[in-house]
Amino acid sequence: MNVCFYTQQDITPYTGGIGRITSVLTEYFRKNFHWKVYSLYAEFSPEKYDKTETDGQLQGRLHDRYGMRRGIKANTKKAALFIKEHNVNVVIVQTSLDVVKKLRRATQRIGYDVRIIGALHFLPGSDIWARPIPMHKTLITALTRRAYRNAYRFGDKTVLLSPQYIGLYKEFAGIADNDKFAAIPNALSFSETYDAESINLKKDIALVVGRMSEKEKRISLILDIWGEYERQCPQSGWQLCIVGDGKDLDGYKQRAKSLKLKNCTFTGSRNPVPFYKDAKLFLMTSNFEGFPMTLIEAQQFGAVPIAINTFAALTDVVTDGRNGIIVPKDDAEGFLKSMTDLMDNPERLREMAANAISDCRRFSQQNVCKKWKELIENIAG
Repeated sequence: MNVCFYTQQDITPYTGGIGRITSVLTEYFRKNFHWKVYSLYAEFSPEKYDKTETDGQLQGRLHDRYGMRRGIKANTKKAALFIKEHNVNVVIVQTSLDVVKKLRRATQRIGYDVRIIGALHFLPGSDIWARPIPMHKTLITALTRRAYRNAYRFGDKTVLLSPQYIGLYKEFAGIADNDKFAAIPNALSFSETYDAESINLKKDIALVVGRMSEKEKRISLILDIWGEYERQCPQSGWQLCIVGDGKDLDGYKQRAKSLKLKNCTFTGSRNPVPFYKDAKLFLMTSNFEGFPMTLIEAQQFGAVPIAINTFAALTDVVTDGRNGIIVPKDDAEGFLKSMTDLMDNPERLREMAANAISDCRRFSQQNVCKKWKELIENIAG
């Protein structure tokens, strides 16, 4: 089987969730299924990032939802020829759904039959919510709906992160049937296993891992909640550790300073694994998510998540009271109470950590990649 991914950047696990899952799939397909994996990508990732090995690659931007960029047609023709040259059976378009129709038309023009999957790696429609320019919201919405419809119409499958997102996609795109939908969650980023006995070595750390972007991640709310915690429990030894980089990092540091937080540290962009291993709690207050890999990564290493219920797939990962805590939307007071209750009950926290380690195994690379294998082989014929 020859598979090709189209991504925003060349494949590396260091460019966020989409980069990590594409890297995991690429390595697993090549090593365990002995498939060839090729890469089409729009732009280069930073040189400092190690790149995931593939069997061939071609750089050239194909996505252009708003029809404003030059060279897209020529790039798409080159991509179609690349696909034909390497006898690609299936192309997986990671999130840039307008590319599905472009590739379908381009491969048809050169007489090459290839299966195309559009894979959406976030909550359907949330790519509109993240746009910063409200004056163009109507146009952006219309073009995005069209991209979703075309991906479903011209693709062989549309893959979402959760069965709960099928209805949202259909409603947003104006699609009536279910025939082409499939749901496959993200896989654990790390193949490493974590011994449940190591839970006893953890420290009194509450962890945040993610992109420092207020629009999506709303980390300011965590800082406010932590400020109230420090006010109520001034003698506590618990630490808040925030791992990640992004455009709002400096603003978060300033907010922490204005709140006079004593037990809060920012590490910048770092390998999160040592922090997952040390932390007892994992905090998430995002405005919206698709299927956050940091959530299952935290569970993998026994960091018990406390998350605000702002996305449907949350309940696919967290069973409230068993392997984490789900807090109602906009309930900062409830979030603080859940956090302090677990901090004050180490035995319950250890039990939930053990459950998290056990339960997240359903998202193992083996299980998730097997689902992808079955889907790809089914549509490839």
